[in-house]
Amino acid sequence: MNDALKIKIGIFVCAFLLLMSLPASARYAAIVIDADTGRIVHEVEATHRWYPASLTKVMTIYMTFAAIEAGRLHLHDTLTVSSHASRQPSSKLGLRQGQNISVEQAIMAVTTRSANDAAVVLAEHLGGSESQFAVMMTQQAQRMGMYNSSFQNASGLPDEGQISSARDLALLSAALIRDFPQYYRYFSAPEFAYKGRVLPNTNKILKTYPDADGLKTGFTCGSGYNLIASAKRDGRRLIGVLLGAQSSAERFQQMANLLDLGFEKSQMGVFGLPVAQLRDANFTPPPFQLSSNRCAGSAEQMGADSGSGRSEPIRIKSSTSTRLADKRTVKTKTSKNKADSGRWAVMLGDHSRKIDADVNLKQARYALGSAAKTGQAHVVRVKTKGKLLWRTEWMNLTSTQARDFCKKLRAKGRNCTLLPG
Repeated sequence: MNDALKIKIGIFVCAFLLLMSLPASARYAAIVIDADTGRIVHEVEATHRWYPASLTKVMTIYMTFAAIEAGRLHLHDTLTVSSHASRQPSSKLGLRQGQNISVEQAIMAVTTRSANDAAVVLAEHLGGSESQFAVMMTQQAQRMGMYNSSFQNASGLPDEGQISSARDLALLSAALIRDFPQYYRYFSAPEFAYKGRVLPNTNKILKTYPDADGLKTGFTCGSGYNLIASAKRDGRRLIGVLLGAQSSAERFQQMANLLDLGFEKSQMGVFGLPVAQLRDANFTPPPFQLSSNRCAGSAEQMGADSGSGRSEPIRIKSSTSTRLADKRTVKTKTSKNKADSGRWAVMLGDHSRKIDADVNLKQARYALGSAAKTGQAHVVRVKTKGKLLWRTEWMNLTSTQARDFCKKLRAKGRNCTLLPG
């Protein structure tokens, strides 16, 4: 064999080995974990780096809850909107520079409407600036074992350095539910009443999957359609993360399949290692999911190939799909009964003086008429570090009663916020 032929064979072998060693580009990433034990029930490319999009806001809210618990922030503190926050692109609440918004309103805007401007308001208050808050987010992620995650902003808007993974986001979601169970309800709220408008929660999994009770949606051209969902069935809570769907409908449909598969496996006792032990040394850049058509320009800006869009559908199916479909029908009826079991409440407002709360309650009774006979009305003292407030609320309502309740009050120009039990 002459030297020239040897060189050619050597080049071919090197090229072949290089191609074989290049990591495959993921079509999607997914994971399901048991929220209580942290053990993996199902996963696909769960450590693959991904653009988290608005799933980023779960960390923003986690840090907000931590600040509230530490006494550095209170739900009824008033925050002032900066010029930077007001200039955030959609999704947004439409806040104006100099406008005031309470911490609780900002939380609700983020959890139900994925409002970028509200997320930045919280970030600037906690970090001094959004960029400094992003540094704090990354530090918190590292402390939590989210080794594939780094953050450049509080909202998840496109940035090459805004990176996470399905594994990391599952860890984060489990930590939020474990560390702040008293605040998790903000992710379950079906709507957000703000300045005379009633804004529905954009997370449709709350309506389409009977056992689901939170968490968060996300979308950018780079990430595709992302979703974190948590569902509880027969006393077992699962957390599912799906990254990279090609449409909003696909993410909700496949998340339902993912959770069904997770409940099926967990019922059979099929568990993997704890999610915290799932490690990967693959530092492949995140895929750019929707790099064709309307996202082509975004792809080029992020350095992706504008012709590399992935169009094959995600197919997540359980092995007993017929049985699970029947079970889901049963669960739909069960969940409906649960929703109408008198576990809902509505909040009418908070006041610094009890006499003002009493007046609010009296006016609400008058506005409701005969409907005021349902449920139980209370004026309760809400005590936080440094503040004492009086809250007017109506308890022990069914979901239907609570919605009708708020509809009547809002028609009279009064505030009303739905709170699931």
